[in-house]
Amino acid sequence: MSHHKRPFELRNIKDNPDGYQIQFIVDGKSHSAFHKDLEKAKKIRDKMEKKLKLIPTRAFKQKASRFKTSAIPGTDKPMPSGISLRIHTRRKSETYEMQVNWRDHKGKSRIKIFYACTETRYTHKKMREAYNRALTFRKAYEKAVLDNTLKDFDHTQYTRSKAQTAKSKTNKSQRSSVIEKLRMKNRARRR
Repeated sequence: MSHHKRPFELRNIKDNPDGYQIQFIVDGKSHSAFHKDLEKAKKIRDKMEKKLKLIPTRAFKQKASRFKTSAIPGTDKPMPSGISLRIHTRRKSETYEMQVNWRDHKGKSRIKIFYACTETRYTHKKMREAYNRALTFRKAYEKAVLDNTLKDFDHTQYTRSKAQTAKSKTNKSQRSSVIEKLRMKNRARRR
């Protein structure tokens, strides 16, 4: 007999010969409903989750792992559940990133990475900025889960803040104009 994992979309719904049973047990009390149609049963389940202020099972952990060693940058407090520090080596140099674990509306595990810095350019400020971006993303994700708007959740908008993007564009244009001026001076000297 094989054990199959129930899909995330069928959480708290059990098959019944006459339809579908929706059931939650909160603080020892049973909250249940019944409907013949699966789609309507899902809608009832979602309304019950909202009303009971429940976090869907397997949507995200509420407690940080006791094996987690990552601390919030600049403090000795452990990072909240779902966020961790990721260190990997490239070309004999370490790169630091914040990693956020989350699940999409289909229940598929996903990872979102927020780059902080390399070991040669390490600063607490850069680490804290990456952590804050990761925390903002995680809070928005958790809100989407609780509000049942995960289908509409756009994870791509959390890459960099608009101010940082605009700043980096102006810095690039300033750098390119400075480089162009230096090239012109070198050409003038050669003549």
